[in-house]
Amino acid sequence: MPQREYEITIEANGTVQLHVQGYKGKSCMDVIKAFEKIVGELKSEQKTGEFYEPDEVVQYRVDQRH
Repeated sequence: MPQREYEITIEANGTVQLHVQGYKGKSCMDVIKAFEKIVGELKSEQKTGEFYEPDEVVQYRVDQRH
């Protein structure tokens, strides 16, 4: 299984940046949608070379604890 990495940066003004690595094709967009539910609406995006590779099937689970 490929290694997945998530780099999350929260800036002083509250802006959140998310950098996702290890997903092939458009499967990363499903992960980004899950993060959007947690931190808020996507303002902009920049696609990497991995986005343009053939898609892969990805399953994920998000547990949110209070």
